[in-house]
Amino acid sequence: MSGIETVNGIIAAWKAGDVDGVLEHLCEDVVYHYHVGSRPLRGRDAVRRFLERFGAGQTQIRWEIMHWAQAGDRLFVEGIDDYVGADGRQIRLPYAGVFEFRDGRVAGWRDYIDAAVIAAARAGEPNADWLDEIMQST
Repeated sequence: MSGIETVNGIIAAWKAGDVDGVLEHLCEDVVYHYHVGSRPLRGRDAVRRFLERFGAGQTQIRWEIMHWAQAGDRLFVEGIDDYVGADGRQIRLPYAGVFEFRDGRVAGWRDYIDAAVIAAARAGEPNADWLDEIMQST
């Protein structure tokens, strides 16, 4: 399975609310930076706890990868993370991630997001115009 196929499998499982399905694609000793700049999660159990909290109450998940490039065991992706949070507010933000693979599974995962965009959406502010332009250009 290629890197992008693995990530698409992660996305499909996440959209289905299947945390176990996400974890199947990860090495037991995965290191996951859910927000670069924060302390990483180490191991599947830590990732499970995070995903169960983060995903609780999410609906209408439309996480999409629009562009990707792979070199060796690293995959870079760009896309949009789009979902309705437990509070009923829509969160739409640009997403970039880097995945490192070992034996066909994700050994390292770094998410690059703008936490201010999430905070603004949770505060009820409308999406930025640039995000609508990105969505229309794909």
